Amino acid sequence: MRRFQSRPGRGTAGKYPKGRIYDYHITPGRENMKNRLSVFFLVVLFVAIGAESVFGASSFPEKPITVVVAYSAGGGSDIFARLLASSVEKDKLLPKPLVVENKPGGSGGIGYGYVASKRKDPYFLVTVTPSFLTTPLISSTPFNMKDFTPIANFAFDEFTLIVNAGSKYKSVKEVVADAKANPKKITMGGTALGGADSIAHYLIEKAAGIQFNYVVFNGGGEVNAALLGGHIDLALSNPGESLELNKAGKIRLLGVFAEKRLAGAPDIPTMKEQGVDVVYVQNRGIVAPADIPADARKVLEQAFFKYTQTEIFKKYCKDNMLTNAWLGGDAFKKFLEEWNGKYAVILKDMGLIKKK
Repeated sequence: MRRFQSRPGRGTAGKYPKGRIYDYHITPGRENMKNRLSVFFLVVLFVAIGAESVFGASSFPEKPITVVVAYSAGGGSDIFARLLASSVEKDKLLPKPLVVENKPGGSGGIGYGYVASKRKDPYFLVTVTPSFLTTPLISSTPFNMKDFTPIANFAFDEFTLIVNAGSKYKSVKEVVADAKANPKKITMGGTALGGADSIAHYLIEKAAGIQFNYVVFNGGGEVNAALLGGHIDLALSNPGESLELNKAGKIRLLGVFAEKRLAGAPDIPTMKEQGVDVVYVQNRGIVAPADIPADARKVLEQAFFKYTQTEIFKKYCKDNMLTNAWLGGDAFKKFLEEWNGKYAVILKDMGLIKKK
C-alpha cells in the first residue's frame, strides 16, 4: 500500500480535495513485473560471477580422478590404491570414482614424473612411499617434492627383520653378535639401493656397529623367495608383504622397527627392546600435482579422512599390521619436508649422493 498527498492540478480539482492524504494499491500486474525484474537480475548475477561463488561450494570432481601407482600391479601400493578406490565408490565418498592406473619403472620415477607433469590438474593423484623422496635425491629426475601438492598420509608400515623359519637366529641380539664376529658374512636381502629396504639395512648397521652383505632384488616377492630358498640369511620386509608367510610358519619375525610392538604381532619385540636403537617406518600417502585449486584439495582431503573412518580401511590396517597415521595436507607437507632432509643425510652417508 502506498500514500500520496493531493496537490492542485489538472483533473484533480474536486475529485481529490487539496491537502488530503489518500491510500492507493499497486495493481498485480505492476507488482509481478517488479518481481520478474528482480529474479532476472539475480539470474544475471548468478551467471556473471558463477554458481560456486554465490553458494560457496565446489563442483569438484566433475569427472573420474586418476590415481597413479608408481609400481606394478599386486604390490603394496597397488593394493592400497585399489582399496581406496573401492571404498570411495562403495561408501560414496566422492561423486565421481577413482580410477587406478599403474605406471611402474625407475624406482617410482616414471609414475611420479607423470603426475608432476599435470601441474594445476586435480584429476591426477599418485600414491607415495619413501621412494617419492629418495628417488629424486639419488637420481637425475625432472621433479622433486615441490612439484606436488600433499593431500594426505594414511598409514605407516613398520618394517620387520625376518628370517627363514629354519634359521639358527632366534633374536636380533643373536644376529648382531654373529655379525660382529663375522663382518660382511651375513647376507641380507632387500630392494634397490636408496629404497626403504636398503635404508632400514643401513640404520641397523649404523646403530649396532656391524656390517652385512646386502643383496639387491627387484621386488619383495623375489626377496621372500630367496629367503625361503635359503639363498640369503635375513630380509627386510613390511608386515603386509610377509604376513601370509608368517601365518604359514615359513618365516620368523625377529624384530619390528617401531616405537612399540605391533597390535597384530604383540609377541614380536621392537628393535629397541633388543638393543638396536632403530625406528623406521614406510609411509603410505597421496599427493597431487603442484598448484591445484584450494577447493579441490579440500574436497580430496575431507573425502580421504572419511575413508580412514570406514570399515574397509580399518580392516586393511588390521590385516596388514599397519598403523593408522592420518596426516592432513599441511601436516603431511611438514612430514615430507622433515624426512626429505633426513633422507638427504642418510643417503649421503650411504654414499648414494655424490654431489650434495
